[in-house]
Amino acid sequence: MLITFEELTTEASLQAIRDVAAEVWPRTFKEILSPEQIEYMMEMMYAPQVMNKELAEGVHFELVRADHAPAGYIVYSAYGSDRRVAKLHKVYLLHKFHSQGIGQQMLDHAQEQCRQLGFTSVVLAVNKQNSRAIKAYQRNGFTIYDSVCNPIGSGFFMDDYLMKKAL
Repeated sequence: MLITFEELTTEASLQAIRDVAAEVWPRTFKEILSPEQIEYMMEMMYAPQVMNKELAEGVHFELVRADHAPAGYIVYSAYGSDRRVAKLHKVYLLHKFHSQGIGQQMLDHAQEQCRQLGFTSVVLAVNKQNSRAIKAYQRNGFTIYDSVCNPIGSGFFMDDYLMKKAL
């Protein structure tokens, strides 16, 4: 299977990520978040105006393709005022592509892109109940360095572990 990464650089091209997210999110989080919170977070993170603003601010969006078909996406950027630290905002893969090594390729690619951009470490947030993702990140050398529970509006919270890795 041919895996390719396509950096999306136009507002119109971001629709491909929204389409994948609409399939991935409900299935990934159905046992973790309420349907209402999933819907709220989808709008909070994937609304066109939100993604367009992030694109304009220098956030990198990459569509992952498996044999030319959309399979997942990664999103990363500089983190905070320390320009040496990257944040891996999103790493999502359609479930039909799980357990095929594609997730590993996605993480490897994201880390290499961050290295090429001059970052020396990468951080990410992962839902505390998403044990599959936590284990995958730990296998890749990420360690938990903090635990947060942040309100995101409408009575919802993001209950996450913060993880980091030196590049």
